[in-house]
Amino acid sequence: MDSSLDREIKKLESRTYIIGREGHIYLNDPAVSKRHAEIQVMEGEIYLRDLGSTNGTYLVKNRKLISFMEGYVQLNQAIVLGNRQYTIKDLLQIAGAFAA
Repeated sequence: MDSSLDREIKKLESRTYIIGREGHIYLNDPAVSKRHAEIQVMEGEIYLRDLGSTNGTYLVKNRKLISFMEGYVQLNQAIVLGNRQYTIKDLLQIAGAFAA
């Protein structure tokens, strides 16, 4: 990760962003739960947690979907929520956490 992104992530320290049809990161998708998942920044690391969503949260690894409950992820990690694929960076940009 480059140093400008490192600085941007540090600015998000101890913040929590709710992803879903309600929350900080709004996804207009009927397959996404109201409170689907959350992103937290802890000690400069990004932590993703599924919040008991109906359709689950998935990591994309080697073009396969891996069911994911919680853990640390990278900024460019591809994930699937509902019917779409995003990166963690995409989701934080939707939240306005840092510039596109």
